[in-house]
Amino acid sequence: MSSSRGSRSLVAVAAGAVFALAGGCASGGDDTADESAPSPPALSPRPSATGQQPLTAAELAAALPRQGALPGYRVNSAPEARTGAEKSDHSVRPAACQPLEDARSGVFADSAAGARVPISPLKFAPPTETLTFTSYRPRGAAAHLASLTTALDACPSFSMPTRYGERVSVDVARAEDQVSAGDASVSFRLHWATTAKGFTSDTYVLVTTVRSGEAILTDVADTGVGSQLSDAKKRAFLPKPDERLLKSQADALGRAQHA
Repeated sequence: MSSSRGSRSLVAVAAGAVFALAGGCASGGDDTADESAPSPPALSPRPSATGQQPLTAAELAAALPRQGALPGYRVNSAPEARTGAEKSDHSVRPAACQPLEDARSGVFADSAAGARVPISPLKFAPPTETLTFTSYRPRGAAAHLASLTTALDACPSFSMPTRYGERVSVDVARAEDQVSAGDASVSFRLHWATTAKGFTSDTYVLVTTVRSGEAILTDVADTGVGSQLSDAKKRAFLPKPDERLLKSQADALGRAQHA
């Protein structure tokens, strides 16, 4: 975590000071001897400050909000963190659309680490929502965002398997309200209908991805409604982007990279 990196730097500085004092005592205070002695090597900047090392799972988890720290939202549990890349199941057809489903389902194949937490708005009929922070090696975060943009250009729809084993057709559309947060962002909507035990329901998902340096914030909000409802009533349940939330979390992710 950032504090441990800072501690290592402080230890290195202290060690340099001890060696300098020891050299002065051995020479009996001879200024000429001190000047001729080799200078200690310069300390390298902390990896998190240079952006050369991705944030760790612990650092990402620490940057996520806790209960009471997110106005208008309930944080439903402690963060869940993992180290290393995740594997996509490559179940989407056509394959070019896989990045969209991976973002929705929380699979980040090229990330170095990740942490996520479930949240819900403090209002009537809140959608299910998850905030995920992921870190990347240099240029990896920009590449992830570019893969989503490419998939959106290529995919007005795709098919994917459900938990019941059937394949459903998923409609894809860029969100009408793109947010302005972080270094770059993209938002898109997914919609599909499923039938189980004679009941048909519609699922609506809003995925917003924000890049902050070499890290990514992904906010996934989804809600399910009965297909018998009118279109007007369905629209009332659609997940909506919260730009204030996204900006605050992108800022938190940025601070974590410069701590």
